Amino acid sequence: MSCRLDKYVWCVRLAKTRSKATEVVNKGKIRLNHATVKPAKEVKLGDEIQITKHNATFTFRIIQLLNKRVGAKLVSDFIIDI
Repeated sequence: MSCRLDKYVWCVRLAKTRSKATEVVNKGKIRLNHATVKPAKEVKLGDEIQITKHNATFTFRIIQLLNKRVGAKLVSDFIIDI
């Protein structure tokens, strides 16, 4: 199973909408493994997602892939905050 970066960010609730996820990836505010990438970049297990919000950087590691948006209580099953 593979998943696009923008879709994954939306599925694990790091962005409110899929279009907003695509927008912030295009602006370079969401990076994959410390590299600026396009929204269609495929994510893999163990990849790190860095998100910059208000001059702070948050890092998450992918521990499971998914295809559907999950409830807020289930997010910790798919990513861990580093």
